[in-house]
Order: sequence, then C-alpha cells, then structure tokens
Amino acid sequence: MNRYTLEQRVFIIRVYWKTDSIQTCREQFVERFGDNRHPPSKSTIWALAKKLETHGTLLDRHARGREQMTQETITNVKDRLLASSSKSLRRLSQETGMSKSCCQRAAKKAKLHTYRYTVVHELKETDKVKRIIRLFWTTLGSRFHLSGYINNQNSRVWASENPHMIHEEPLCSAKIGVWCAISRRRIIGPIFFNTTSATNEYLEIFSTFVNQLDDQELFMGYFQQDCATCHTSNASMAEIQSFFGDLVISKGLWPPRSPDLTIPDFFCGDI
Repeated sequence: MNRYTLEQRVFIIRVYWKTDSIQTCREQFVERFGDNRHPPSKSTIWALAKKLETHGTLLDRHARGREQMTQETITNVKDRLLASSSKSLRRLSQETGMSKSCCQRAAKKAKLHTYRYTVVHELKETDKVKRIIRLFWTTLGSRFHLSGYINNQNSRVWASENPHMIHEEPLCSAKIGVWCAISRRRIIGPIFFNTTSATNEYLEIFSTFVNQLDDQELFMGYFQQDCATCHTSNASMAEIQSFFGDLVISKGLWPPRSPDLTIPDFFCGDI
C-alpha cells in the first residue's frame, strides 16, 4: 500500500462508498490530486475500507509501546524466580501476563542471572572411603619447547592490514621434559629429563620418585599414571608393581566414577 495522506484516504473511502466503483474511485482520485502514477489500487481501496470498518480509523496503527517497568513488577518477578529458581522465562511470562522480554528486563533489574548446572560424577559413600583411607599418588609428565614455541591457533596480532607475521622455528625444536607426582600430602618433583620418552628413562624417573617416599607412603599408597607406552611396558609395570603391588592404577584399572582430569591436569595445567 502506498503512503497516502489522511486527506487522500478520506477521499478514497468517501468516493468508493458513494459510487461503489473501484474504477470511478481511481479516476476521481487522479482528477482531484493529479497523481497519474500512483492512483489507489483495488487492494489498497479494500484495505482502507476494511481498516475503517474494523478499527474505526484510517490512521496507521502504531506498534505497542514498551511495557512500563514498575518496582512492583520487578519485585513480583524476583519473588517468583527465587521461589522456583529453574522456572523458564516463557512459563514466567504465562504466569504474570507480561511479555517474555519484559520478564527478562525485570529479572535483570532485580540483579538475577541465569547459571548453568555443573555436571559431575556421582560418588558413592564407598568411593569416598576408598579415596581417603590410602595415600593416592597421581603422576603426569610433559615437555616444554625451549625455542619460543608459538601456537598459531591462539596467537594473534592486531593490525589494520595483514602484516604477514612470520615466526621461524627450528625443524627439531629443543625441549625439556618435566614429571611430577601429587598426593594429598605433598608434591614430589618436578623431575626434569632431556631425552625422548622411553622405558629406561621412565624407570630412572620412577626410581628418583620412589627414593623420596617414606615407608607409609610406599606401602599404603596407590600409584596412578596415564597410559603412555613407556609407562605401561612390561618392564615399567613390573618395576612399579614391585613397590606398589596391586595398588597401581594404570591402563584399564581406573576406579569407578573417576574424573576425566587427574589432579596434575587440574593443578599443573597438563604439565
């Protein structure tokens, strides 16, 4: 529908109702207003007539204004959400008769925010006892680059144009290995090593670790490690089990409902 003035709309309806002719209405409109390019179409004339019959006006209906936000409204929304903290905004809108956006603004003014649930593994009572009654050594090793290694997945340079930044690094970057063990009592390490991970090297690290344990830690503690090949080789497992017996948590022997991250993952940031 073209934008017609109120005077033009009144003229269109008056002529249409008087003559009951679309064509006559269009001709008289052109004769009166001299607009040969935009005479009212059939759909426009019918729409104006229906608007007047339905709403009693030829003026454009303005969009509904924003709902007024009173302190009473804010308090009402706050009380309802605190009484049922998992209530959705859609359900709150149905209960209060307010729009969803109005409920959201009221919740914001009440300083209420949505928070997600944190899903964790369920622990049974027996699990808690098993995790506390004995010492629990968790171990982890990793390597650090010594040549200023850059991870191009998260390293960025801000510029108005592409500066084509280049970071040169050697084909075989120098690294140093770090290994540590954590229990509820203390941390042993870090133990540094330079060569690639191999069974003999891991056995040397394990020997350094064992020599620092007291009798209670040695005979009453579990030993947990990841499933790296040098950790689970026959020679490594035989040496570890000679000290810890069946209290070794390694490949395929994790306790029920164990977390995805070990203690070193959490505290050492995957050293």
